[in-house]
Amino acid sequence: MTASAASASDVDDDRDRSSLAWQRTMAQAALVVLFAAVTSIRVGEPLVTIGAAILAVAAFGLAAVAPSAGRRAAAWPLMRTAATITIIAGVLGAALPVALLVTA
Repeated sequence: MTASAASASDVDDDRDRSSLAWQRTMAQAALVVLFAAVTSIRVGEPLVTIGAAILAVAAFGLAAVAPSAGRRAAAWPLMRTAATITIIAGVLGAALPVALLVTA
């Protein structure tokens, strides 16, 4: 195997790892938001449920559109959106138990 063939397979491995990491991150955010949506249904907060459902659909959509390594510059807007969804999912996931404790 030549050096160029070895480096080409390394690049492909990096692309696969980046794509899988992207999909795993978005799937985790979507699952957190889905959990928040189910919890808010049980609590009786329809606006939170609707917002969480919209975020879950967006997160699953971003998981399906993993940016390719060849278009890294074009991936930045997607990455900002993914970071925003992940942050909102975390805040929503942390706020629901606090709200349940306060209202109980």
